[in-house]
Amino acid sequence: MTRNYAKIAFRGLARNKAYSFINIAGLAIGMAVALLISMWVWDEWNFNKNIESSDRIARVMWNSTQNGKVITSPNMPFPLAAELRNSHEQDLERVAISWSSDDYDILSGESKFRRKGRFMEPEGAHILSPKMLKGSRAALENPASVIISESAAKSIFGNDSAVGNIILIDNELSAEVAGVYQDFPDNSEYKDLDFIAPWKLFISAKRRQWVGEAKDNWGIKTFEILVKVAPKTTIKSVSERISGLMLKRVKDNKLEASLKPVLLLHPMERWHLFGDWENGFNTGGHITYVTIFSVVGIAILLLACINFMNLSTARSEKRAREVGVRKAVGSMRSQLIYQFLFESFITVTIALLISFFLVEIALPYFNTVSDKNLQFVKDSGLLTKPVVWLMILAFCGAVSVISGSYPAFYLSSFKPAKILKSGNVPFGNITSLPRKVLVILQFTVSVSLIIGTIVVFRQLQFGQNRSVGYERHGLINVQMPRGSGPLEALKNDLLQCGYVSDVAQSSGPMTDVLSNASGFFWAGKPADLQENFAVIAASHSYGNTVGWHVREGRDFSKDAPADSMAVILNKSAVKYMGLKDPIGKTIRWKDATFNDDEYHIVGVIDDMVMQSPFAQVKQTIYFMTYAPNFLYLKIKSGAETAAAMEKIQSVFKKHLPDAIFDFKFADQEYGLKFAVEQRVAKLVTFFAVLAILISCLGLFGLAAFTAERRTKEIGIRKVLGATIMNIWIMISKEFVYLIAASLLVATPLTYYFLTNWLAKYQYHTTLPWWIFTVSGLAALGLTVLTVSYQAIKAATLNPVKSLKSD
Repeated sequence: MTRNYAKIAFRGLARNKAYSFINIAGLAIGMAVALLISMWVWDEWNFNKNIESSDRIARVMWNSTQNGKVITSPNMPFPLAAELRNSHEQDLERVAISWSSDDYDILSGESKFRRKGRFMEPEGAHILSPKMLKGSRAALENPASVIISESAAKSIFGNDSAVGNIILIDNELSAEVAGVYQDFPDNSEYKDLDFIAPWKLFISAKRRQWVGEAKDNWGIKTFEILVKVAPKTTIKSVSERISGLMLKRVKDNKLEASLKPVLLLHPMERWHLFGDWENGFNTGGHITYVTIFSVVGIAILLLACINFMNLSTARSEKRAREVGVRKAVGSMRSQLIYQFLFESFITVTIALLISFFLVEIALPYFNTVSDKNLQFVKDSGLLTKPVVWLMILAFCGAVSVISGSYPAFYLSSFKPAKILKSGNVPFGNITSLPRKVLVILQFTVSVSLIIGTIVVFRQLQFGQNRSVGYERHGLINVQMPRGSGPLEALKNDLLQCGYVSDVAQSSGPMTDVLSNASGFFWAGKPADLQENFAVIAASHSYGNTVGWHVREGRDFSKDAPADSMAVILNKSAVKYMGLKDPIGKTIRWKDATFNDDEYHIVGVIDDMVMQSPFAQVKQTIYFMTYAPNFLYLKIKSGAETAAAMEKIQSVFKKHLPDAIFDFKFADQEYGLKFAVEQRVAKLVTFFAVLAILISCLGLFGLAAFTAERRTKEIGIRKVLGATIMNIWIMISKEFVYLIAASLLVATPLTYYFLTNWLAKYQYHTTLPWWIFTVSGLAALGLTVLTVSYQAIKAATLNPVKSLKSD
């Protein structure tokens, strides 16, 4: 019997090729999109969970109350690690201090590389638990050893064994490779961690003598502390028990105690998805995008299912006579129910198999856009997980039952005599009402995606068009090797090479703030103000090189010896400090380390966007001192970039033969700040187009069904004098009314959700009325175009042919 039902199902699909194509194509596209999004969500949700005992690993953080607002920071004082070991040894299985900066220069023989790495206390390797391929994690007990990743070993040493070889880190720290570990997973915080080196090796560098001074200083907060809680406790309970530890240690320090420090543990499994903090609470983060795309995936799958159900139920009405005949010759109702459900299941299964093919085709593009390395079938792809197959089978069963339930249970209930006498079932408006509701729901989703796409692009453009306060074009940032020494000779040769107009140094890049400080005092400072500034050390030519905009006063000058004790403030700093006529006023800087000097203000500049382009610029103080970390070059206007870079590189090689020439263009670096938003915009656009395509496929099928069902009516109307325009309006207006209704539902919903989404950005675009108008007109236009083909086709049909059977 099942074999017979299968034959009937395939014959039906072959007999109604157009409907079969629309049904299967729409459902297959929807399934493919849902599978792609499911893979991405699965990967994001399991971020960091592939690390051994990830549920017991956490980062120590602290909340401080500053000016009535709670600030959360991962930067911890050095002595806290020892305090945690001593006072909470029952709660904490392991504690380790960790330090990671930008890429490090690695020298092996004559080969030079730039790799990411971490310096950690020996317990750090046991916390992260890298899978060792050679050697042991215990190698970090030896301050002259290092363990490296498998990919780094292959890159540096090729097919030769890495163990036993010597590498030089940052032209200063010599270490022997004592082990090789398997690369951390791509969906891990440490996916690009190329080496782990001992903490004692880190502090042995001459320029890191300050770390020794910080050993007992609770005021210097610049280290990361990782912990692994004991097996019989939880991160939450330990976090509560250690909360007051820091306040206990700094209670005698009036300044530190005024911050009301509260310790907490941030679980590793929440670092990626829940990385945002607001007023002391973990408010979310990347989980926002996971939620958005999960909703989009469900919505597109819903669109596809609506199409399938609408067309399946619509076409099933033509099978009334078949049902009557089958019942007349003895078919039981249960057999008819089983047949309709089985036919529906076959169609869904075909669509599912096609969706697998579509996923494999689209996956390379999807991986590129989403910056992932997802696998579908091979390796550890989504289809290798039993739970996924269970979900897929459950979905196929659910869609089959829902879409096949109408013909299975409704048509099979009619008496054969009634059906065979009239030739069909007397369907009224009540039978079309569910389809109308589903069409409204379908286009509500589609219109919402159109509006959302426009708003995402507007927000992206809003940030890209924001004034950054400096000249990005032709500006090059070069990260200098650590311990590179005086740079005057290098700078002079660069200025004389013919391609460089200005050269400057700074302590940080243009695209981030690496150093923050407090301890500033000025006339009129509120007594209860707990100040915090971004501080950047720069050479005298820094402003001229980057092209910042001086609003008041002047720039730093080499000809003004007093500028060694001068500062320049950005506009936000002046506002933050409440200064009027700031030029010439004095600021005292007394911090927890070694500063206790007075500086005079010589200039005020426009805010420079160095962090998020969607956030408020932080109050910043620039002071003039030796800053060897970054070198900035301004290429002369009109110079050929390729020739300029070749000449500049030769100058660097002359002065720093062992260093890697690592340069970045400022405009490209700034563009990277929009990477997440650009990916979201591309993916939302992609999914919105597919959603519209699926919806239009459904409309096309329903319009064809409507025209076919009303063939005789159209023929009679034409005989009575109706024009093609009259017929077109008659068929089209029903669908236009449905789309108009969907606009009335979509507009307030999208306005509410998009307003809340934009509110997460301090700088954001607006929601003007034209976005909703354009989206509505686009949906109406697509509807008219989609329906018009079938409407005009029906209107031009010869009425003699449509009425000859009567």
